[in-house]
Amino acid sequence: MTAKEKIYYLLVQYQKGEYDTNTFCDQFTVIYDIEVDYDTLSKVENQLFYDLSTITARFSPYEEDLKVPNVYYSEQEVKSKVDEVMKKLLQDTVEWT
Repeated sequence: MTAKEKIYYLLVQYQKGEYDTNTFCDQFTVIYDIEVDYDTLSKVENQLFYDLSTITARFSPYEEDLKVPNVYYSEQEVKSKVDEVMKKLLQDTVEWT
């Protein structure tokens, strides 16, 4: 499985509830930031995954952390961003067909 395929698999499985947010964020950050060859991604994928990586890298499950403004992201923010990314990826795919 390529790194790009891993990203898509991870996104789908997270939306299905197969991964908790902490595991998803750890895995997504590692795959996108370290494993993926950015040249294999479309311009849209690169931007969406970059934006998501910014959030997943700063996810915190701790209320104390979330009180610090503009530093950490909550589980709801991660889920919301994943939903947005998936919607835009689907829209981008439909536009090409």
